Amino acid sequence: MSTGKLMLRGVADMARHPLPQLLTLATVCMVALLAGTGLLILHNVQAEVLKTQAQARFQVYWSASSNMTDVEAQWADLKRVTGVAEVSTFTPRAAMAELMRGLSASVPAPPVVTVDPALADAMNASANASINAANSTSAAANPGKAELPAAPAPLLDDFSWLEGQDILPPTALVSFDIPPGEAPEPWMGRMYARLRELPGVEKVTYNATQLNLATGWIALIEHAAWPALGFFALVVGLVVGNTLKLMMMARRDEVEILSLVGARPWFIRAPLFANGVVQGFVGSVLSLVCLKLLQSWLGSLLDVPPLFLKVQFLPAWQCAALVLATTSVAGLAAFIAARK
Repeated sequence: MSTGKLMLRGVADMARHPLPQLLTLATVCMVALLAGTGLLILHNVQAEVLKTQAQARFQVYWSASSNMTDVEAQWADLKRVTGVAEVSTFTPRAAMAELMRGLSASVPAPPVVTVDPALADAMNASANASINAANSTSAAANPGKAELPAAPAPLLDDFSWLEGQDILPPTALVSFDIPPGEAPEPWMGRMYARLRELPGVEKVTYNATQLNLATGWIALIEHAAWPALGFFALVVGLVVGNTLKLMMMARRDEVEILSLVGARPWFIRAPLFANGVVQGFVGSVLSLVCLKLLQSWLGSLLDVPPLFLKVQFLPAWQCAALVLATTSVAGLAAFIAARK
């Protein structure tokens, strides 16, 4: 019998023991899903960290009394500096608009109180009577003065009185690509001194800790990925190998009869090897389907203010590597189990 027919017979024999096969398939799928989840986390953390790994960000504040024409000319010069990745500028009016928007969003809406209409009418009548009595008393005491209406109390979320007041300084957020071969901290120190010397600049801030943290995350990801993947591969191998070993023990009489009639070892091992390969392939594909559902759920959960985290799915080569690795480990475990 050809090798292809032996493989097909091994796939067909899976229907003879459906419950152990389904349990093994579920276990392989869960382990592959855990491995895929780890890869998904590492991929997204690395993508977020790489955005800031080779970039330095400076926030530059000009004096509030600076001439905006001169400041805008300096902004244009900054955009032409070598190594600049992005320049975000805020005029005093734009900064005030952002502040008002942030303050309005941070103030909670007043609670809605439902009052009985009859009680509300009684309360309004009592309040009007008190006001009229007070006005009559005030008019009798001061007959020559006219009554002025009381100014309405400002609403908690009404910051319109800030509109048009240029009390914030012109600001620029400048991102630089650190030149290759340059040590980040000394380079950022030199750039800080250069920005601080600009005419009218009152303050410059930057965060070197963020850059060091990004570099540390990259090193941690590179050192933690391979041990974790090796652990998942070991678990898949143990699960598939032990399951097939138990199946062989259940079919010991059949295997001994085949050996007695002169069947070659490959004739016995090939169906079991095909069994392991199919378990690994189907389980890894199902894990990718579950991982896609998990990524969609996390994307809708995290892509909201103030997080705005976009969860990306695994690249195609990582998906292929996960399927190939799971299938290979399962097949190898099945082959080793069949040899014993």
